Amino acid sequence: MSVVQNLPTIVLDATLEDLYRRASPKNAHKRIAQVMYPVNSAIQLTPNIPRNVKYLYQDSAFNESRREDGAFELSEQARRELAISYVALAPQRDAFLSGGGTVIMFDLGANSVQQSHNKSEATKTMSVLPDRQRPRLIFCPGPSDIPVREQDIDLMCYKLAPDGLENYDLLIPLETIWYINAKGSLAKSGLPVPRCDIIEIEGSSCHIRLCCDVCRGRSDSLIIPTACTGQRGEWVSDQSFKIYQEVLMRQLPFVFKNQQAYGGAGTYLIHNETDREKLLCDLRSGLLRRMLSYVTESNKHLQPAAIVLSDLIENPTATWGLSFFVTEDDEPIFLAVTELMLLEGRFYIGSMIQYDRQDELKRKFATLVKDMSIWLHKYDYIGPVGADALETVDSAECSQMHNSSINESDKYSNFHVLDINARTSGQLCLPLLRTHFTSRGLQCAATFFMRILKRREEFIRVFEDQFKAGRICILSWYDDIESDVSFGNVVIGAEDVNKLRDDMKQVRDMSQELTF
Repeated sequence: MSVVQNLPTIVLDATLEDLYRRASPKNAHKRIAQVMYPVNSAIQLTPNIPRNVKYLYQDSAFNESRREDGAFELSEQARRELAISYVALAPQRDAFLSGGGTVIMFDLGANSVQQSHNKSEATKTMSVLPDRQRPRLIFCPGPSDIPVREQDIDLMCYKLAPDGLENYDLLIPLETIWYINAKGSLAKSGLPVPRCDIIEIEGSSCHIRLCCDVCRGRSDSLIIPTACTGQRGEWVSDQSFKIYQEVLMRQLPFVFKNQQAYGGAGTYLIHNETDREKLLCDLRSGLLRRMLSYVTESNKHLQPAAIVLSDLIENPTATWGLSFFVTEDDEPIFLAVTELMLLEGRFYIGSMIQYDRQDELKRKFATLVKDMSIWLHKYDYIGPVGADALETVDSAECSQMHNSSINESDKYSNFHVLDINARTSGQLCLPLLRTHFTSRGLQCAATFFMRILKRREEFIRVFEDQFKAGRICILSWYDDIESDVSFGNVVIGAEDVNKLRDDMKQVRDMSQELTF
């Protein structure tokens, strides 16, 4: 018998379906499908999942290519692992939390064996949930094939802003989701953010057919070629020069951020001139050309290539993750305050929670959570939020307050909001698993993604006692059938922080960090 079949049932305190019903009574009677849609602007993930062009997102794949002409250069293995992470792994994790309603997921490639394996992996992961919380998974090739009529779907909610959903009835418009998650929008929000300047892009380049012979000869590429002799090349040079000048003149230390990025990609912490030179080198090696090439007539109003330069908050006392749910009535549903686990100070790899501190932390962050919720609600957003904030001893002089009512008090003197992610986040699972862990005497938990040279069943056998005791839970898993590599997202519970660190080390010693 498979060891997966012997795992204990995992009951969530609440699901995304439950939270949406509480948050939006006017939509409670509607059939809302959750679309676990992967968004990537670097490559086409599968033959039926096109890359985003209008709503630009910058992940590690988008930012790390080092070709001056801006073209993407990824090995076949890197492309396959990227597709697994985006199409199978991350969507599984969110589906695990979604509840008993309809969840739309996409096939991993056109190969029937691969598609069948993808469905099997997701089914195994969901099998530990009780029937009432187990999602109804609907797989389809891509965004153009979602069976709306066949599944009686009234509305769809989603995580990021995929180009491919523009023609569907959505709970929140795509432009709204993209805008409220943009770094420049947060900078203008009136919330306590580090002092910053936004370098906006002027206009966009002309259509490829109106440019030079070089561009017309490369009509299959989105990237404006370095050899362009027309208006497009001139426009890229002008906008690039403006950004380079701002970066060169910015007083140290500072933070460079792309408008839309996740997992830490597109964020540079500039402490010294060496860091500045590395940033400029990366921008000149094709990254900036690539970003600017995606600015078009259809998206220039969104400023997808704008850059945010902000003060670097040094020596923070803590880095917090605030998890809550925005509702119709401006009263957010508080979920949790977690501590972020960062690689090199900027790449998100996981979150940790102390359940016995949640009442104290809720009081501490109640006002900030309420004000973030009010700001998001101005754009009619309803849904989950994961916000990242730094705490300092006294940072009143470093905070940028755009709203006069906030200026009148020092209620935020110790907090800096770094990101507001109006979507499901990596930390969301931790409050939803609270009773699962605390009923077993486990007051701490942590979640993280990993890349590991062990199959699911082998991994479970290694930690069989912990699995049977409910101390380790798998939220998503994929055994790559073309290699010996597996990818997983796990949650580990422990009695206290020290025991949690020891238990995490056992798992992480046999695996690699996985970032997006």
